[in-house]
Amino acid sequence: MAGYNARLAVVGIPTIAHDLNADIWSMTWIIQGYMLGSTFVQLIVGRLSDLFGRVRMFNLGILIFTIGALASGISSVPYILALSRILQGLGGAFLMSLSVTILTDNIPSNMLGRWLGINQITWRAGAIIGLTMSGFIIDYLGWRWIFLSQIPIGLIALYWSIRSLKEIYKPAEKPKIDFQGFALFSVSITLLLISLTLTGYGYEIYSRELLITSLILFVLFVIWEIKTTSPALDLKIFKIWQFTGGIIAQLLYSIGFGASLTLLAIYLQSVKGFDPSITGILLTPYEVTFMIFGVIGGWLSDKIGFAPVTIMGLTLSSLGLYMFSRLSTSMTLIIGELIFGIGTGLFVSPNTSSIMTSVPPQRRGVASSLRTLSFNIGFILSLNLSILSMTYYIPYKIASQLITLGEALGSHSLNIAVELEKLDSAIKHSFLIQSIVMALGIPFSITRIKRSFHK
Repeated sequence: MAGYNARLAVVGIPTIAHDLNADIWSMTWIIQGYMLGSTFVQLIVGRLSDLFGRVRMFNLGILIFTIGALASGISSVPYILALSRILQGLGGAFLMSLSVTILTDNIPSNMLGRWLGINQITWRAGAIIGLTMSGFIIDYLGWRWIFLSQIPIGLIALYWSIRSLKEIYKPAEKPKIDFQGFALFSVSITLLLISLTLTGYGYEIYSRELLITSLILFVLFVIWEIKTTSPALDLKIFKIWQFTGGIIAQLLYSIGFGASLTLLAIYLQSVKGFDPSITGILLTPYEVTFMIFGVIGGWLSDKIGFAPVTIMGLTLSSLGLYMFSRLSTSMTLIIGELIFGIGTGLFVSPNTSSIMTSVPPQRRGVASSLRTLSFNIGFILSLNLSILSMTYYIPYKIASQLITLGEALGSHSLNIAVELEKLDSAIKHSFLIQSIVMALGIPFSITRIKRSFHK
């Protein structure tokens, strides 16, 4: 369900922008709204599951996610759609974190990698369906149905979860929630993300004030967590390098990965002129490759340890992004997608397994939330970084017109071909930067080699 949602929105971005007359600023909040909602509650989701159990919180997440899908489907203006996506992201926070936590509670550590790989299959299967179906849904039913179609899926998932999932984990602590810590952390992270977004659009004055406020609140959060007897975040887990190195590698991976499919969708529709249905089909090779090598990566990490597999994964992912920066033909695109899919597939489940098995059971909920949080922050950083790098080649307003108006811009500009060429160069420049950032995660896997081999 989460994978289906993620890829439906990717292909629909240009169409939604045109229909709602939304510029890049509005579309960024629509894209990031889901991540913002998910990020805001990540820490409390993990802690609640540690205190009250995983399955109950998981079911609540499905319900919130489904309500958010309904609200998104009936939105009529950009800011309402952005708020609806935030609501859906709140539910998504439960799904992304607790699915991994529930698996970790139930699977032996020497088999966890392959089961996390299988978990990826379900996510990617939804993503493939989302990519292939979204274009046809948009072409024949309209973009609203990419959200409304998630409602029956959500209801079925909720019914199945209530009937089938059983609580294995037994909380070891008396329920005591650190509301002060959650408030400080959530507001700090939210202000940080808003600051980064404003920076991407050139509002340095406002972004600087928000960033300073965010840092002050984060320092207060750390001080509070050190003093309180029941912290929202046990800072001692960062002393475990297998955990901390995995979180840093996850963050850098997410910065490299985050904007990639969105940029490819814009490239294929706005630069190359493909319709949404063809765009969805052209992006499918990545999802299929990721799905296959997600299982292979999990199996390999169980056999030889996570570090060699994650190193190979990050290397190939960086190479795939570099190939996107040199796009020229459909064959270049397909080869780049295959390499990128192999790399990301090899990295994700072994790195996730290394993070989850490094902490005690009563901290797995928080550990999973921090893993998802690092992904979300990296994802949002990736979008903002891509905007900043694109404006090096093409002005913000021109890029916005090209994406939202598409072919209609031809009637307003005699230089449409020139501007599209600039957009082409801007997108490729963004991919080059993402490739470099992705490669920066490799040392954080290399330094964990000694800890990665199973005895």
